[in-house]
Amino acid sequence: MPEKSKQVVRNALELVEVTEALRAVLLRYNRSTTGLISRVERGEPMVEAIQGVDGSNVRPEVTEAVEVFEKVRHQLRVAMFALALEQGATLSEVGRALGFSRQLASRLAAEIQDT
Repeated sequence: MPEKSKQVVRNALELVEVTEALRAVLLRYNRSTTGLISRVERGEPMVEAIQGVDGSNVRPEVTEAVEVFEKVRHQLRVAMFALALEQGATLSEVGRALGFSRQLASRLAAEIQDT
């Protein structure tokens, strides 16, 4: 298997792992939000309600997980784009296949050339 194909597979597998991690974080966030709703409905003061659901830790965990997901997703896009170009596809073809604008396709092509 060509190296660029291997890279796409590696990046895709990493994205699957990161997606599962993000899903777990979002489920915890959902439980925290549901708990917050219950506390607010019972008339608990907002600060106590937030503290009761560990709000100061939940929000940054979600932010970090989303950032990691976006980074890995971008790496996969770049790898797929590079492989498609190597296989003879045009920028427009790859952009359409991935649902990108022409501008994003051009930026990804420039990023590939820079690496």
